[in-house]
Amino acid sequence: MTPVKTFQSRKESFQNLAEQFQKQYNQWAIFRAVLFLAIAFISYLTYQYFVGDYVVLIVIIGIALFLFSVNKHLKIKYLRDKNKALVGVNEDEIKRLDNVFTRTETGEQFIETSHFYTADLDIFGKQSVFKLLNRTHTYTGASTLANWLKYPASKSEIENRQQAIEELTVKIDFRQNLEASAMLIEEVAEPTQKLISWSEEPDNETIKKPLFKYGKLLPYLTVPLILAWAFGYVPIGYQLLMLIFHGFILKQIYDIVSNALDQTLRLANTLKAYANLSELIVNEAFTHIKLTTLQTELSEASPAIRALEDILNKLGNRANPFFALVVGVPLLWDVQYFIKLENWKKTHQRNLPKWLNAIAEMETLNSFAGLQFANPDFVKPEILEDSIYLKTKGLAHPMIRRNRRIANDIKLVGEGKTIIITGSNMSGKSTFQRTVAVNIVLALAGSVVCAEAFACSCMQVFTSMRTQDSLEEDTSSFYAELKRLKSLLLAVDGSEQLSVNSYQLKRSLPIFYFLDEILKGTNSKDRHEGAKALMLQLHKTTASGFISTHDVELGDEFDNQDFVENYSFSSEVVNDDLVFDYKLRAGVCHSFNASMLMRGIGIEME
Repeated sequence: MTPVKTFQSRKESFQNLAEQFQKQYNQWAIFRAVLFLAIAFISYLTYQYFVGDYVVLIVIIGIALFLFSVNKHLKIKYLRDKNKALVGVNEDEIKRLDNVFTRTETGEQFIETSHFYTADLDIFGKQSVFKLLNRTHTYTGASTLANWLKYPASKSEIENRQQAIEELTVKIDFRQNLEASAMLIEEVAEPTQKLISWSEEPDNETIKKPLFKYGKLLPYLTVPLILAWAFGYVPIGYQLLMLIFHGFILKQIYDIVSNALDQTLRLANTLKAYANLSELIVNEAFTHIKLTTLQTELSEASPAIRALEDILNKLGNRANPFFALVVGVPLLWDVQYFIKLENWKKTHQRNLPKWLNAIAEMETLNSFAGLQFANPDFVKPEILEDSIYLKTKGLAHPMIRRNRRIANDIKLVGEGKTIIITGSNMSGKSTFQRTVAVNIVLALAGSVVCAEAFACSCMQVFTSMRTQDSLEEDTSSFYAELKRLKSLLLAVDGSEQLSVNSYQLKRSLPIFYFLDEILKGTNSKDRHEGAKALMLQLHKTTASGFISTHDVELGDEFDNQDFVENYSFSSEVVNDDLVFDYKLRAGVCHSFNASMLMRGIGIEME
């Protein structure tokens, strides 16, 4: 069965289930209302015609039945909502096949302005590789996916990811349940940095003072005194004195508890989502070590995260003035639950980041598995040990719709090599460079790629394709490009490195560059001499890559050099119309179409 038929079939199945649960939900809503009225009516009749003891029994039985009906109603609601979410997951998958993305997340919050390639390759944005891949729902998951796309992994890590992704690909029920479970909780995408920061704080010393250590036992005296006063056994003075002392104790930690809740309470529902996801992961059967390792890391996560969620929710009740007065003060609520919160942190502070990261990694692997399942014609790339190696067959851009993709083959092996691509305007030079670069980025993240065959080594992609002027920095587009090329030379030299969350990559990778129409902001002579000098300089390094240009002389001049290969794209005129086939050909292109394009817009050319 093709992916689209699979998604369509699943969508219809989940839609039917959602409709069935909606009917049950409506029926139970009516039943709850009737049950409530029946309990009230029977209690009234019993009160009128029987002794009061029977009324108490009827009320107790009625409350039990009503609570049962509420619980049943909530379970049906959950199943209805879960199936609706699964319908949405499959609708999203169907649209992705046509490169239509319904989700709003663009990943733009993870953009680094000086990154080596993300801006030029549309890694993030409204029509981006991130949107093509993204099946994460937690903030940490989205951040992990972004980092995998921004920073190449090692050969061993790539191969581990590939094998884990392959196992996940066939587990469509698990993958879609993981997504749907996250979608049921709106706050799931909330950033968790405040929670992590709180968990990393040292123990609170104030709460360890004797006033709180022993003061938390006071409710065992105060509550019986209140009950004794309620039944008329003691006067009210003793209780008031105790409650005033309770208020004094609570005042000592009011600001401390408020600060802790400011960092954590907003994430209470988010924690519920993390607990649900960790349960799903732990209960699934996996064989690959990467997946079983994630399971092991999450083995104790769900009950611990649920306990934290419960503590935060109960501590958050202090915001209700009635609760704070009637329950909070007599029971020293803040003291009791802040101590529990501190104990939880002391027990699990090292585990919390590990749990969140394990869930995020599973979501990220799930994103790549989703891409692989939806595109069975994509191929798993071979990752080689060579310094610079790239060999492809039938390579196309994954963001171009299937019926419009034009595939090409390319090979570049060895350090200090350059492929020059010449061609007429709009013939496909820039798109081809992005095609090669995007697929390398995917391959080095562990993904399948849009090709019939693909092999590459671990390399650091660098692009200079969309340099623009900046009014804010008082920078012309030409100077912006010079700064970009300086970054390339520094990266080749090892003086400039990418950073991952403020620390530098320790691994040194050879640079694989993609330069589009370099030095286009200056005259043709300087452009030619500058490009030539840059190529000769790069030839002396470990870097290799692609340069596209309209400068035919540059291609001709290096045509007989063993470190340069010339390729081109061209167009032809058919019935006075320009036709592009977007096929890569060996050699330099000497035919151009600028004059015809200018005539097409009304410029009178001689």
